[in-house]
Amino acid sequence: MKNILMILVLLFCFGITKSQAIAEQQEKYIEVIGSAEMEVEPDEIRLIIGIEEYWLEEFDIVKDFKDFKDFKTKVPLNQIETSLLNELNKIGITKEQIIVKEVGNYWRYTGKDFMFSKQYELILNDFKKVDEITKEVKTKGIDYMRIGELKNKKLTDYRKQVKIEALKAAKNKAEYLLTSIGKKTGDVISITEMNDSDGSWWSPRNLTSNAIMSTPDNSNKENIRNIKLRYEIKARFEIR
Repeated sequence: MKNILMILVLLFCFGITKSQAIAEQQEKYIEVIGSAEMEVEPDEIRLIIGIEEYWLEEFDIVKDFKDFKDFKTKVPLNQIETSLLNELNKIGITKEQIIVKEVGNYWRYTGKDFMFSKQYELILNDFKKVDEITKEVKTKGIDYMRIGELKNKKLTDYRKQVKIEALKAAKNKAEYLLTSIGKKTGDVISITEMNDSDGSWWSPRNLTSNAIMSTPDNSNKENIRNIKLRYEIKARFEIR
């Protein structure tokens, strides 16, 4: 009896699957992908500054040092830190805007003292302050400076707008493709978000490299000033 019931169940499932396959074959549809982009100006910028102890002889242009092994006078971290915080304070950066992220280091030159380092995260509101920092802060002791993160309070709303525009683009594409063969779009059958994980990106680039500040005419600087949103929507429409 159990075997008979099992056979009946399998036949019933097979019948449903077959019916669905036939229905899909008979259904006429067009499937397209629409995309949309938007650039959003950030209202919060996380600027990362890394400082590290250095040798005074590195900047001595009078003496000709051939090798780092000749360096003897190490500038301590607390001196570099005090100088940096004072300079940031003059620019108008408060203590509440500064977060200590990391302290320490992971390597040292053979036969040389360990070089201590520290990383700060600055919370800023616009790129004018970033430009001011790169212009006013002394480079000695700064190991790197880069954008850590860009934020905007209305980013969720902007994401919705871009997705809507992507769906409209998909519908528009389906319409002009079908019009070219004398057909029209019918009801929407399905909508699929292709990249719903995030869809936003920006290009983090170092503002300093080996303690050399970027110049005002650096074209790469513009690539990090906005949050770029891009979404793709796959849509299937009936063909009439």
